[in-house]
Amino acid sequence: IGKTKPETIDYARSLIAELPTVLNQAAREPYGAMALVYALLLDREQEVRFSQVIHLQQHAHMGVSTLMHQLLRDMDGLDIKYRLPIIDLAIPALKQLSLDQYQIFKSNLAALIEMDMKVNMLEWVVQKIVTVHLDAHFFKSANAVIQQYDTRQLTGEIELTLSVLAHAGHEDKSEAAKAFAAAANILGLSGLQLKEKGDIKLADLDRAIAKLENLKPLTKPQLLKACAACVLHDQQISVVEVELLRAFADLLGCPMPLIVL
Repeated sequence: IGKTKPETIDYARSLIAELPTVLNQAAREPYGAMALVYALLLDREQEVRFSQVIHLQQHAHMGVSTLMHQLLRDMDGLDIKYRLPIIDLAIPALKQLSLDQYQIFKSNLAALIEMDMKVNMLEWVVQKIVTVHLDAHFFKSANAVIQQYDTRQLTGEIELTLSVLAHAGHEDKSEAAKAFAAAANILGLSGLQLKEKGDIKLADLDRAIAKLENLKPLTKPQLLKACAACVLHDQQISVVEVELLRAFADLLGCPMPLIVL
């Protein structure tokens, strides 16, 4: 999944070339990168957005809130397909932050997401992709002994993860069930059941992914193949599905390139 093909590189280049120059430039320096990620998390509802902006004025690094305002005109009109390229461009610049600066940035991300009293899937994806890369950079862990799991030991966590993907790509429950079944078939695990959309909580998904991160290395590709089978079941891939698949791959420690849409 981590092999980059020429068409993938060409697609990434085309997306970057299509970005407004001001966003492309901002993503390549630390304060601009922070401003862009903050902008990705601003709510469409004006009352919530006002609270988020006030928070950033009070807690973000000096000048970042002002810079974000300058970028909002281009960010608000941006197609959703540009979200991942922007994050990819921003991450190297964000690695130039000091540890103290990163901790403030990370705290602000959590605050922005919690401001509307709910966390939607797109917010979760942005936060996870950004923090999984930056946590690994800023908090290099020692070689501690970690319990490793087989897929049969984490059926509940796998069930939840595949259910999230299935519902993300299908409004119709019967179609979601077919996508889920295609994924379960790849894993060869019996008894997996599609969870009801209303029963899925992102806090549970956080805990599930944290455990799946400790799958035995050779079983992770199998899980990602199942995730891909779920997404590809109807031969149509939405941007939301791509973002979720990318987030899951990153969180499992198996980074994947952009998918050509």
